Amino acid sequence: MLDTLGAHDLGLGDDIPYRERAWGQVERGERPQGDDLAEAFFHLARIEERTGPRDEHGRFPASATCLEPLDPPLERLRRKLGLEPPRWGGARFAVALSHDVDIPWRWTRKGVRLGAGRLKAAVNERRGSAAWREVRGLAAMPIHRLRGTDPNFSFERIAALERRRGASSVFFLMAAHRVVQDGPSPETYDELRPRVVETLLGLGCEIGLHASYSAAFDPALIADEKAELERLGATVRGQRYHYLRVDPHANLAPLADLGFTYDSSLGFGGAPGFRAGIAHPFRPWNLDRDRPLDLVEIPLAVMDVTLAEQRYLGLSIAEAERRLLALLDRAAEHGGGFSILWHTDRFDHGTAGGWDRLYVRLIDAIHARGGICMQAYDLAAEARATLVGKHASDRDALP
Repeated sequence: MLDTLGAHDLGLGDDIPYRERAWGQVERGERPQGDDLAEAFFHLARIEERTGPRDEHGRFPASATCLEPLDPPLERLRRKLGLEPPRWGGARFAVALSHDVDIPWRWTRKGVRLGAGRLKAAVNERRGSAAWREVRGLAAMPIHRLRGTDPNFSFERIAALERRRGASSVFFLMAAHRVVQDGPSPETYDELRPRVVETLLGLGCEIGLHASYSAAFDPALIADEKAELERLGATVRGQRYHYLRVDPHANLAPLADLGFTYDSSLGFGGAPGFRAGIAHPFRPWNLDRDRPLDLVEIPLAVMDVTLAEQRYLGLSIAEAERRLLALLDRAAEHGGGFSILWHTDRFDHGTAGGWDRLYVRLIDAIHARGGICMQAYDLAAEARATLVGKHASDRDALP
């Protein structure tokens, strides 16, 4: 674990205090007391998630964690040891911008019904601005249909605004729909998938797999979905679970066996912050094999849904921006290499409610603080070289 922090020349004993009692607590699944290193390992290896509670989607919730996600303990330990954080891309910190492609086409038949339902709910709940956005969206639908366009097919728009600001991103695509949680119109997604892949490849964008809801705990299904994107011409090296259905002790290890270089699912749906207590890419720990996985995890620090949706924080644009800028200020001071998620259905100017403009300001704020926007694979590759290459005695090098 010391290698994760860059402490390649330090050891237990004289350099770093070793308290056997604290490590005994870790083995029993208890949060250790009085030992910074043992506590850091407790969080990095996600010990509390082995027997912790789960929500309706099988996820470990932010409300159950004993860590402060925005004050990651491994970064505190790094500072206590006097270690300089990595400089990804030579910058003060790095952000892997990412987009989950959940609904690539809004105005399907079911999409129209869903839009009408959202409008009715907004009116009944006296949410005027939300109702007005739905009215604008529904009013623009006939024009989109005449033109053969759709507000959710936003890939060229996203790539253009990122390119103007010296940024790029990864798009996580779904390759199968098996249950209702995977999306409202599977036949439309199946029809559009080749066009989406072709569009993204033409734009020079990175493509990753967004493993479907059911595939989260079935490696064979993940393999089939990865193969489907590759059949369409995508080079798939990264992955994110739909609904963030990641269990560090169950479904990260299979990803390495399936040939993925990195995952970027480990974040909380209900709160911003760092679920493993570290703000940098790392190799998740395999408790069964007592060694790190052959996989880089890029921590997911925050997503738009967490900030915007009423089922989570339900913040205003102004408050969401304050939270984002505070995260970036911390990264500028202490370093970091993490992912931020903005869904592709939040880029229609007429219905996004300002979240599209907030994304643009987010990119500008990253650069203004000395950060860099890196492609997720580039960040993972640089992290892999750092985490493995600097420790000559490590024989578990990533492929």
